[in-house]
Amino acid sequence: MRKIILFFLFISNLTFASFDMNENIRQSYSHILNLEFDEANIFLSQEDSVNPQNGFIPVYRNYIDFLTIQTIEDVGFFESHKGLKDIRIRSLEYNDKTSPYYLYAKSEILLQWAFARLKFEEYFTATYEIVQAYRLLEENQRKFPNFTLNNKGLGLIHAMLGAVPDEFQWILSLTGLEGSIPRGLHELDNLLNDSSFAMYHDETLFLLSFLQINLANNESLCKKYLKSIGNRYKDNLLLNFAAARLSNHLGLNDYCLNVLENRPYSVGVNKFYYLDYLQGMCYLYVLDYENAKQKFEGFLINFHGLNYIKSANHKLAWIAFLQDDTKLRDIYLQRVISDGNLIIDEDKAAFMYAKSNSINHPVLLKTRLLYDGGYYSLALSEINKIKEKDESFSEDHKIEYWYRMARIQSRLIDDNMLIISYYQKALERGKDATSYYAPMSALQMGLIYERDKKNQKAKFYFNTCLAMSGFDYQRGIHIKAKSALARIKN
Repeated sequence: MRKIILFFLFISNLTFASFDMNENIRQSYSHILNLEFDEANIFLSQEDSVNPQNGFIPVYRNYIDFLTIQTIEDVGFFESHKGLKDIRIRSLEYNDKTSPYYLYAKSEILLQWAFARLKFEEYFTATYEIVQAYRLLEENQRKFPNFTLNNKGLGLIHAMLGAVPDEFQWILSLTGLEGSIPRGLHELDNLLNDSSFAMYHDETLFLLSFLQINLANNESLCKKYLKSIGNRYKDNLLLNFAAARLSNHLGLNDYCLNVLENRPYSVGVNKFYYLDYLQGMCYLYVLDYENAKQKFEGFLINFHGLNYIKSANHKLAWIAFLQDDTKLRDIYLQRVISDGNLIIDEDKAAFMYAKSNSINHPVLLKTRLLYDGGYYSLALSEINKIKEKDESFSEDHKIEYWYRMARIQSRLIDDNMLIISYYQKALERGKDATSYYAPMSALQMGLIYERDKKNQKAKFYFNTCLAMSGFDYQRGIHIKAKSALARIKN
């Protein structure tokens, strides 16, 4: 009798210690992607009460912690929750090891904590966790080659490894990891088109959108992803975020503003104040200073995280400058120096600007804002207000003038030689400056030659860009140059 009881207990373990993608799990995942964490937890608790060994429970609870960290950037929350990583991974040991979800689930938890640690500059632990996740996914790929969901983690890792700066290549050498941006994007695209994993479509679309914006240079794919999102940005906050970033990247400021004005505001949605910062940028691009100021100030009041604090104060300094309020401009610049952190490029650039106490040229600043919003004809009209012998023009202003003129004309005319001549002037004048105009000019010339299939010239200018250092937005610009070189190679 005792053996029979033990046998049934063993069978019971096999039955319940599984990965059951039932309605509770599907509903929780849907709410998680919309940042409705309270609703998601209700479904996870229901599942926990009837099937506590369902392996998706710890994975999706980890999703909630990960997205909470990414959106609110609260150090206390991060510190109090990161110990749950090992607990959740250990809990998966009791699950079905023959399931393709077993190793996948472990890798998801590891990757999520790795990216959370990157937010707080815990680089070595994050690297170790990425390596662990990569090994698990590789093993899972060998065991289950048709399990396309592996591509979500593998594609993300491969794309990011392809963008690792040269100074960190030694880490890849030690770990033996390899990757490329095209490979990672291809893997994610395969998952996007696999109908058997349709429930992960939105998350994959979100990842592809941001990898294209930050690592690649394919505007047609960005348009494709934006079209795929359609009107769903009104119902899903992560898709709203993706649609806003895609439309901003494509110079569709009016559409971007519409997206952000129509984002979901349900009671259960986790606060995502960065969208207020983005909305402030949209108003600034159309030179609506009062609405922009309101959004930036609201962001600074409500957001208690790490990033974009310096950048928001910097934008408020711009507004004060454009409204001829020198005293208020100086107050905001002092806040740029004293408040916030130096983790992301936007905050680093704001800090460098405030420390140098350099003075913008009002026409060039308005030109920049109009261009960034996609108002190219208005930007050209603005920059044409500058007279050739303008006494307020410094050498830095002259570098910026030629860079801005090249950028605008690249959107309005089909004369690559003229556009390249403008970029060349910015490059020659600015090669020893600390501004980003010269390296960006080299990058843009490389992209023009790449489109024209003149790969040797393209390589020359991408390498010229990579040879420069110590300028604003260096990390992002170098990633794009490195990504372009990888495209040519492949």
